[in-house]
Amino acid sequence: CSLSNCRKLTASSLLHLTSHSRDVCRGPGENAPDQDSFAKDNWIARLYADKLKGYSKGSRPVRDHTHNTTVYLALSLNYIDLDDERQELSVSAWSIMTWVDEYLTWEPKNYLNIDRLHFNDEDIWMPDITVYNSALGSDVHPFGRVPVLANNLGQTYWFPPTHLVVRCDLDLSKWPSDRHECLVRMGSWTYHGEQIDIQVMPTNTSNGVMMSNFEENNRWKLVEVSAARAITNLEGHDPYVEIDFTFVVQRQASTQATYISQSTLAILVVVLVSYALPLDCFFTRLIIHLLCMGMLISCYFTLFASLPANGGPIPLVVRYYSGTIILTAISLVCTLFLTTGGTCCSSTPTSNFGRKLVDIVGSTPGLRNVMPQQNYNHLEAEMVEEGERTNTESSSSQESSGITALQVKRVVNCLLLILFAIAFLLDYTVLRSIL
Repeated sequence: CSLSNCRKLTASSLLHLTSHSRDVCRGPGENAPDQDSFAKDNWIARLYADKLKGYSKGSRPVRDHTHNTTVYLALSLNYIDLDDERQELSVSAWSIMTWVDEYLTWEPKNYLNIDRLHFNDEDIWMPDITVYNSALGSDVHPFGRVPVLANNLGQTYWFPPTHLVVRCDLDLSKWPSDRHECLVRMGSWTYHGEQIDIQVMPTNTSNGVMMSNFEENNRWKLVEVSAARAITNLEGHDPYVEIDFTFVVQRQASTQATYISQSTLAILVVVLVSYALPLDCFFTRLIIHLLCMGMLISCYFTLFASLPANGGPIPLVVRYYSGTIILTAISLVCTLFLTTGGTCCSSTPTSNFGRKLVDIVGSTPGLRNVMPQQNYNHLEAEMVEEGERTNTESSSSQESSGITALQVKRVVNCLLLILFAIAFLLDYTVLRSIL
């Protein structure tokens, strides 16, 4: 019995009861709706009282205690949500339960042909179905308080609104394209399988789950949902029967994926473009690399703030950002060596040191008096001559080898451009595969 069919059945039965009671209580040509309604209510109250007379709601509704009670269970989903901070799956649904109550049978002809009746759920026996892995604790009842529909054959139907909250172990390694599988375990808390046999109720569309009233979630997509009957065997005890509802949900995060991929691509292109600048643009290359490093670090901390701290495996996108920051830092170091390598070794430390030493000796009165003036003048002249000769040789050497050094730097610059382009391309390909 599906939920829609049961609703139609209930509505049609009520219309049938109303029309029939009017025909019975109303004489030919009479029009007394108040009397008809009173008579019907009187018969319903009499039937209700007769069925609950001597009824024990604390025991299973079977005349032979060796027989079990079969309870069919299904869910009609309304809405789901997954809280990745608390790692909890929330399910809003209508539960569908049906069983046979052998004490709620009667002859309709004895009660104004009434063949269906609603009973208060506190007045009759109810299966103690609960959620084994509930995150709300055992004191919170997952089902709403609604009446129970029973027919004259003892077939009982219950459609309570249901709110389920269960723990779900999340694996965020593929965030923001992560997919999670959550399990809802429902079964009897008191009765074992020999007393209550819980079965999955077959529906028109699927086995145990109805999706006709389901509302889509913008953050989470319900990929798959299924219900399966499971038996738990405890050593030295009777087996317990439960129904396991499996929910497979996937995050819908196209905005985060676009933000991560496009911003990273723009930063990598800017870093590679810096290698196309002239070699003497040291400060321009340095500023470009520092700006890109700052943007990557800012994106890294923004991503860190948006990720839930669940203590699980490190998301691949975080590792990607770490690798990109390291590659950009290596590119910055290579740029520094490439653009400053020709100027850090062009000084003449020997001649400069000798000249400074002579200046110190000449400016100190005591040392200048000790050293003869002629010798000092001769030493100073030699130092000046040596400095001029060194400068001349250095300038001539730079003129003769300057073209070759520049070509080497250009070749190294091209090789670095190719290497970092390949590295960044592989890094971006890995990012796209994650997103």
